Amino acid sequence: MLGEKIAALRRKRKMRQEDLARLLGVSRQAISNYEKGERYPDPQMLSRLAKTFNVSSDYLLDLTDNPNPYPQVCEESCTYLKKKFPLASATTCEKDEILNQLYCLFKKLNKEDLACLLHLIKRLTGLE
Repeated sequence: MLGEKIAALRRKRKMRQEDLARLLGVSRQAISNYEKGERYPDPQMLSRLAKTFNVSSDYLLDLTDNPNPYPQVCEESCTYLKKKFPLASATTCEKDEILNQLYCLFKKLNKEDLACLLHLIKRLTGLE
């Protein structure tokens, strides 16, 4: 649950509720309420919590077991893809082959991996 994750991440960093509250600009009571599940952070606070703990919001919301934010998870993949598929210097035939290889890989991906792939594509194309 969200509150348990916040508490565990805070304790792991040896922070008190007061420390986290000061860092986020909220009251200690707000942190206590989040951790007890009596209140839930709004989307902006959820994002700030994720950044503070260097985890993804998906991890905080228990949508994934992987705590790493997508940019960290995908950094090696970006480097690999740029080397493996140098589209800028490829001929049309080579680009078609690369696209076919990528299509075959896409069919095997689960929802979380597809989301990471979308992030990669945005980074590689400069859209992010």
